[in-house]
Amino acid sequence: MNRYRRRPGINETPLEDEVFLMTGEDGDIFHLDQMAMSVWRALEQPSSEADLLALFAEAFPATDAEAIQRDLETTLSTLLSGELIELCD
Repeated sequence: MNRYRRRPGINETPLEDEVFLMTGEDGDIFHLDQMAMSVWRALEQPSSEADLLALFAEAFPATDAEAIQRDLETTLSTLLSGELIELCD
């Protein structure tokens, strides 16, 4: 099962209730929305999509599991395309 982890060299800057990430290579700055910030924090330790889905389903039991899965898939895709996270074994 594939797991995700934070890419090394990403600088995190918290600012009040927000988080900004900056890539070390080109200095691109990314503002994380609430879902992305939660995924980023959860990925302090490598986790699979199933692990993340279980974490969010437990945290938000009143939210439809399919909605959580859609949001999680979108967030992981965005973080991957921004090269902020990567797959690991």
